[in-house]
Amino acid sequence: MIQVEQHGPVIAIRMARRFLGKPLYWTAAYWIDGLLIDTGPAATAAELLRVLEQVSVRQIALTHGHEDHIGGLAALRRKYPNAPVYASLRTIELAKAPDRLQMQLYRKLVWGVPQPVEGLTVLEEVADVIHTQRFALRAVETPGHSQDHVAYFEPHLRWLFAGDAFIGGRDRTWAPEFDLFGVVGSLRTLALLDPERLFPGSGNVRRNPLNDINDKLLYLTGLARDVAKLDAAGIDAAEIAERLLAGDSRMSFWTQGHFSALNLIEACRSYNALVQPLPGASRRGVGAAAGAKRTKRGLSSDPSDPIR
Repeated sequence: MIQVEQHGPVIAIRMARRFLGKPLYWTAAYWIDGLLIDTGPAATAAELLRVLEQVSVRQIALTHGHEDHIGGLAALRRKYPNAPVYASLRTIELAKAPDRLQMQLYRKLVWGVPQPVEGLTVLEEVADVIHTQRFALRAVETPGHSQDHVAYFEPHLRWLFAGDAFIGGRDRTWAPEFDLFGVVGSLRTLALLDPERLFPGSGNVRRNPLNDINDKLLYLTGLARDVAKLDAAGIDAAEIAERLLAGDSRMSFWTQGHFSALNLIEACRSYNALVQPLPGASRRGVGAAAGAKRTKRGLSSDPSDPIR
């Protein structure tokens, strides 16, 4: 299924496979001035092509190489063979050989399996800036959700196409390949860009999103601090997960443990091992910069973003 929303010159195209008539998990592509950012999954490629019949597609850019963002690329390449496709080098390698994604069964069922695509253009060849007739979008490295992740930022309008560098809501589970240190660093990068509008991978577009980004930072760094305190008290990981995350959610069941609360606790432990101060060293509170702009609205609880 597909939903289409207009945001000024940007068309947001949200895609999901149905199960019992309901969407399983939303992902999004964005069209702006002839440029398509991300391509959705293979499962919705035919629907995406029908939507794009109303506009011209002259260029394609990818945020990262996960199947819900590159799965539609093969069909788009057949439809628009002359449109250059820009991506980071690591994303290009995944597009050429999607078997490197090592997809679990649930991912194949939800998204479909990407077909290999050759001939992509590495972003360095265009100095990390994609030009359209009216805009210039700069690629910004934002690893963490994946090692190859980039976001695209239009500095004059302060529009940020963040992919999955920002995912709303409170994470309750985590995949083992996600890097919390990278996620936190990338969120700080997004906050420093001070975007006026955020176009995330879920398709749930946000106006003036700085508070949402900072709230996410506060949640993740606060969770890591809580894990550190319980670790210091000698509590084991399973009990920490139960206390802080109420144990595993349905996401863990449906993904056969690929997403789990224990993975998130271990991610916090890895993060703490990196940021723990040396003996005798002074340390400012983690997330202090984010806290300076925190509002009373609290943490994002956006139902359109996956709450894992």
